[in-house]
Amino acid sequence: MTAHLPLTHDRLYRIRSYEPRPDGLAPITAICNQLQDIASGHADALGFGYHDLETGGHFWLLARLHVMMDRLPAYGGAVRVQTWPSGNERLVANRDFLILDPAAAQETVMGRATSSWVTMNASTHRPESPSEVLSTRFIPDRERALTFPAKSITRLKDGEHETGLTARRADLDINGHVNNVRYAELCLEAVPQAWEAAHRCLGLDIQFRSESFAGDAYVSACAEAGPDSGMRTLLHRLTRINDDREIVRMRSWWQTG
Repeated sequence: MTAHLPLTHDRLYRIRSYEPRPDGLAPITAICNQLQDIASGHADALGFGYHDLETGGHFWLLARLHVMMDRLPAYGGAVRVQTWPSGNERLVANRDFLILDPAAAQETVMGRATSSWVTMNASTHRPESPSEVLSTRFIPDRERALTFPAKSITRLKDGEHETGLTARRADLDINGHVNNVRYAELCLEAVPQAWEAAHRCLGLDIQFRSESFAGDAYVSACAEAGPDSGMRTLLHRLTRINDDREIVRMRSWWQTG
């Protein structure tokens, strides 16, 4: 594990009563909420959180998130999440995660995740180099918990399944945009109920391509892609109707049974 290394933070999350689905397991989007929470809390503790960037006229924007679970936690259980900043690239700052089972005699890894974040200028809404924005904060290159499967996610051209959805005010985050995890949930809404009944989603790779706001209407579409890592996969696309802009593209991994 990495808890003894500098700049590593960990937190215990209990599965709350409203999170599990009918199968008794917390969905992968519940894990995504935990990752978002611990990432923001750790950034605050390190001095480059929401209020720190706000003072300098910037805000964090999640560009991409990849999560792969070996198994999902059940109702009444808990996970321990570890996170650390894993280095800056040209226009993104990387952050990685381990999801651990605290009930095991020796904490075992239940899942891994990696993410890339943009430091966005609040006035111009253009990204600026995190190395410049965080110039007083040295972020060492660290071992990655997971790597992105490809440079970018394949764009879904033709959806086999589609549904119309509208962003609610309740979906907004502190920056006034639709929250990152809500996008994943909106993408998954296009998955047929029969598919969900026969499969369990254990992985997501989601790329955020444009901001959107309350009242925006979308088409959420998905189609089956090729198998990967012994699991079936789906490609997803979330498109805003009024300007046909692609808001999100995503790939999901599903275990049968």
